[in-house]
Amino acid sequence: MKFVATIIVLLLVLTACQNEKKQSSEDIEGSKNLVFSDLVLYDRFDNTLVLDTLLLGREAQFSPVYIGKMNDSIQPYYKTAKVGFRVEDWNKYRSPEVDDLEIYIDTSQTIGFPMGVWEYEQEPERRVNKKSYPIFIRNQSNDTLSIGFGEILPIVTEAQDSLGNWMQIESPLMYDCGTGLTQFYLPPNEIAISTLRQNKGTNNTKFRVKFSFGDHQIYSNEIEGKMND
Repeated sequence: MKFVATIIVLLLVLTACQNEKKQSSEDIEGSKNLVFSDLVLYDRFDNTLVLDTLLLGREAQFSPVYIGKMNDSIQPYYKTAKVGFRVEDWNKYRSPEVDDLEIYIDTSQTIGFPMGVWEYEQEPERRVNKKSYPIFIRNQSNDTLSIGFGEILPIVTEAQDSLGNWMQIESPLMYDCGTGLTQFYLPPNEIAISTLRQNKGTNNTKFRVKFSFGDHQIYSNEIEGKMND
């Protein structure tokens, strides 16, 4: 009888483990199937937003406004200090390779732009009044990845010229000194959200963003937009 009871207990334990693994797998697969455009961004600010004017050579600023799980509703933070997911050890997590990140500019939603990199931490959070598209960055690898440093993600904007060639139209933001800078990290199957300013202009063109970390460059989807000559 003791032998039979032991077998029954083992079977119950194995069944519970299998169900737990199945549920975990289903949760991961379910979050993968979420469409970025279905993730509703709830903004706490209501100041008026306007189109920006994109100038060639402008210094890029792609600060994260959110890092975390792919919830169906997300509140962006316009003060980068509130985002979290930072680590002081630059060697703790590896940098992304080409297939590690999925980057998607969502033109179905408009949000504001985050506070400037050089604004003081003690200043209250505010939404810069530039109409922006959210940029979703998903870690589709099995590793936690290092995705940025200081207050920024290593992203610049590219646009197509009249011949269809892609041109980098922003310069990367450069820190004078790396001392004391922390790195942003992104766990597996979680997302970071940044912002791409919407521009006004006389010429139709296409835009995309380029994520550069180390020797690897990762590109987003292409979107329609406008800019001046």
